[in-house]
Amino acid sequence: QATPAVPRIFYGRDDLIKEGVDYIVNSAQAFLAILGPGGIGKTALAQRIIEMEAVKEKFEHRLYFIPCDILPNVASLIQGMLQCLKIPVQESKSQTEMLNDYFQVNTKLILLILDNFETPWYSEEGRTRIQSFLEKLVNFKHLSILVTMRGPDGPGDIDWYKLGTESGIPTLHFFAISGNKSDLLEATKAVDELLKEMDYVPLAVRLIAQRAKTNPIESLLEMWKDGKTSVLREGRGEFRLTSVEHSIQLSVNLLDKDALDLLSIISFLPNGIPMWVKNLRRMLPKFPNLDVSVAELLGCSL
Repeated sequence: QATPAVPRIFYGRDDLIKEGVDYIVNSAQAFLAILGPGGIGKTALAQRIIEMEAVKEKFEHRLYFIPCDILPNVASLIQGMLQCLKIPVQESKSQTEMLNDYFQVNTKLILLILDNFETPWYSEEGRTRIQSFLEKLVNFKHLSILVTMRGPDGPGDIDWYKLGTESGIPTLHFFAISGNKSDLLEATKAVDELLKEMDYVPLAVRLIAQRAKTNPIESLLEMWKDGKTSVLREGRGEFRLTSVEHSIQLSVNLLDKDALDLLSIISFLPNGIPMWVKNLRRMLPKFPNLDVSVAELLGCSL
């Protein structure tokens, strides 16, 4: 139930889908990382890739989607994998032993999709256990892994193939606002301005498109100016796929106090900090753990 449905409407990612499929299909053992900030469409892209016939044919439908956002540590991740793989409980063995035995016996090609892996990766128990567990999985040569994660780098000392650019999945420049076609043609400039305000982030565009079904574009621009990201939500619940604020907060929750303080300072500057490597230390000479805090912000794509 925690696995999201495959999106029916999906535009602008054909090249990335092809790149991901080609890499997975043509690699003996694939380690594909779909990286970037929240709301950029990492999960949807992963779902589209594993839906392609060439991928299904190679793994003979042994594709296991594991939603790591509800698995905050190694123990829960192993439990989730056992459940996903339908491995029966054996009272005489630990969960780790059962999982290890399964991969030793079942040597046909398997693809694990570890979605939103930043949750266990940034867990309070630290990275040592999760990194060790991940590197043990890699030793099974018939096991390929597709990971989606916030940030610019894949987890652990694994040679990940990064989909897209070095900094992750790019934003999209496209018109995806719903509503009356003739009205949209007349409001092209307003639509372009609105999409620019959304930073062309797919989640933001999808959520503003829901409001565009009932509100004129000019009204949406005013709503954005008044409420900013609070406008970008669907329904009353808070979920990473229905609220941009909630999605951003998931990244913010990964930060320690110093990094959060640094983010709050940078947020006052409308254009960020140009040439930050040179200027940031001059601007904040007494800021504690400045380099570590910068690394945290970059690591969470903030």
